[in-house]
Amino acid sequence: MNNKLSTLLKRPDIWQSSAPQQPRHNLATGHAQLDGALHQGGWPTAALSEIIGDQPGSGELQLLLPAVKKLCAQGRQLIFISPPHLPYAPALQQAGIPPEKVLIINPRTTADQLWSAEQILRADVAVLLFWPQQPPDLSQLRKLQLAAQSTQGLSLLMRPGSAAAESSPAALRLRLVPTSRGCQVTIIKQRGGWAGQMVELNLAETLTEPAIAPAELPVHPQILTANSYRPRRSDFSRDPYVPVTSAVATEVTPADPNVSSTVPSRLH
Repeated sequence: MNNKLSTLLKRPDIWQSSAPQQPRHNLATGHAQLDGALHQGGWPTAALSEIIGDQPGSGELQLLLPAVKKLCAQGRQLIFISPPHLPYAPALQQAGIPPEKVLIINPRTTADQLWSAEQILRADVAVLLFWPQQPPDLSQLRKLQLAAQSTQGLSLLMRPGSAAAESSPAALRLRLVPTSRGCQVTIIKQRGGWAGQMVELNLAETLTEPAIAPAELPVHPQILTANSYRPRRSDFSRDPYVPVTSAVATEVTPADPNVSSTVPSRLH
């Protein structure tokens, strides 16, 4: 056989029907129903996966928590690129993920986002959760998929609901819809297996707490009117459900449990 062809056929993303199926590495999701529906029995490693939801906070972090906790215990970091809300460090710590293992990166441009993601994946030292500022095109997705082949951790791309109908080289694509007890997971694509399975998961409220009514939020002692009132960061310190974009770092911000009283956040 031609050497170039032989090299090409050894790529992990090329499947031959006549060849025996090679075992692939995977990581249990921690949810037995979902593991049973996934062809590889868990999250694929050395590959890009996508979680698709109509809005942030559809249960994606609670879904990922068991696998992320296991990888962090093995020495990996948990890196967020441009999360829509500030991760809540005390909740992560309570869930078993040390805050010193958490890193938040907020690049200013889409190009910087993609570059950061590629470097993290090639370094193979972290669990990557990435929220793109702009929808990545097919060539950018392929670059991320190729970089993800260098890691044995989890590589998760968070995408909006409109991306479900688009083509993607990701090995696994899941659609999440929040429910009263957790979320509904639909398998849009899984490499080497059938798509279309739907799983209902009950997710523990490990990373959330009830929202506080606006009237109960702490405010300045002076009399405030609707026209003059401008919320400050500390005004939302008790409510993890309120996103405050001005509180998001522009460079790299380690999660710190000691600043929980002043940092508004949301983590699902």
